Amino acid sequence: MDKISADGLRFVDGEGRTRFFNGFNIDDKLIDCKEFRYNLDEEFFRKYRANGFDFIRLAITWQNIEPQQGRFNESYLKSIDSIFDLAEKYGVYILLDMHQDLYSGFNGVGGGDGAPEWACLTDGYKAKPYKFVWAEAYVFGKWVQRCFDHFWNNDTVMGKGLQDRYADVWRMLAGRYGDRAALFGFDFMNEPAPGTPGKKMAARFALGAAKCIASGKEIKRTDIIGALIKRDMKKLLDSVPGSIVRKIARGVDELEAAFDSKYYSPFLNKMSGTVREITKNGFLMIEQPFLCNGGVRLSVPPITVNGEREALQCFGPHAYDMTVDTPLYKYANAGRVKAFFTEMRNSQLRLNVPVVVGEWGGCSDNKDTSWFPHAEELLDFFDEMQWGQSYWDYHGDDLDSPLMGLLCRTHPVAVDGTIDYYRYDRQNSTFTLKYASDDKGESVIFVHKPFEMQSDTEYEITEKYENGASLVLVKSRAGENTVTLKIKQ
Repeated sequence: MDKISADGLRFVDGEGRTRFFNGFNIDDKLIDCKEFRYNLDEEFFRKYRANGFDFIRLAITWQNIEPQQGRFNESYLKSIDSIFDLAEKYGVYILLDMHQDLYSGFNGVGGGDGAPEWACLTDGYKAKPYKFVWAEAYVFGKWVQRCFDHFWNNDTVMGKGLQDRYADVWRMLAGRYGDRAALFGFDFMNEPAPGTPGKKMAARFALGAAKCIASGKEIKRTDIIGALIKRDMKKLLDSVPGSIVRKIARGVDELEAAFDSKYYSPFLNKMSGTVREITKNGFLMIEQPFLCNGGVRLSVPPITVNGEREALQCFGPHAYDMTVDTPLYKYANAGRVKAFFTEMRNSQLRLNVPVVVGEWGGCSDNKDTSWFPHAEELLDFFDEMQWGQSYWDYHGDDLDSPLMGLLCRTHPVAVDGTIDYYRYDRQNSTFTLKYASDDKGESVIFVHKPFEMQSDTEYEITEKYENGASLVLVKSRAGENTVTLKIKQ
């Protein structure tokens, strides 16, 4: 497998080509597992590659890795070993994500996942079931807030700081997988939350929303009233446009910056230093804290190890519409989500790192196609930004579901030159890639169906799949190159 490095905003391979990664989040949020929840076997990986996927954000939890303090779950780790073995065989890269939602699963109460029970310092507060949506406990759940407070302060549990114990897990994982060819990198914590300060941050966010709705010029209040009278939820939600996202969120920026500076950036640097003691391989991913998913500005600086900027680091933004995890998600508005991702583009430019979108999508039923227009807009936006993506999330049978009609699509894999643009035009069933190459070279495109080359381009098919898809190697000329493919329907 190609060894991947970073060059500014690009992922690059050993030949200096710009690389793109596309795939799924495949998660295991279950509690007390003896092995990873999905059987990712040979058949899975064959289908995965045939649908154009070469990347997995593999979400594991601290609870399943270290259910008892100081004792790693060997049977579980062996199942991860097997996934790495097959990923290498099929050319699929793995990003190890230490997942959490609400800090911990709290024995199945509250809808969360993450830390083992022994690492939960709740100060006596008990987990409770959520009433509306699982994320409400970030604001109202004192058991969640206290756990995060103790974690960020590295408070002691069984004679050792919580973050120090967390670093021990990453030290073990770096030793076990750091030399694996399929390793893409390390994602140290999914959507970290600030703990008790999060309540104030959420209040400011709500205040910003109320002010914008009450007096913002972008808001058509007559439309809101009309939608309420007619009980038209789609029109009501569409009356909150993406143009007000930053106006709502900017009141939280200062509080987020304080958390990023005092706690989150030191945490990233500490975990990165721990991993780099063991291996120089693998990207170190900058995640964004939970409220940044909704347009709050991320303020962390680039990762440093021993005072030096880390060479292999990237950014993995997440964003969903505000209706996610509710029955109203069928009314998700791509304009709002693109506004979130636009703020994340600003963070990418500031950090000067490449991006693979860590999470997006979030449809509760991957067999539903009604929301595809929303998702197609986001995929087009990712192409415009020249970002790879990992869809949230895999449900076990998605490679045979209608979802492949959305995600299995023609896209560049490796481009030998400076990219002007690439675009998949669904209406006309054409894919166009325009780039400039310094010399003769080779680019690679995944084509999801049989095709006709419509440009004067020398090419060969290097892999052909049973579903009609193929990997196409394009011979680049020195100078401007335009590749145009007509996709046969």
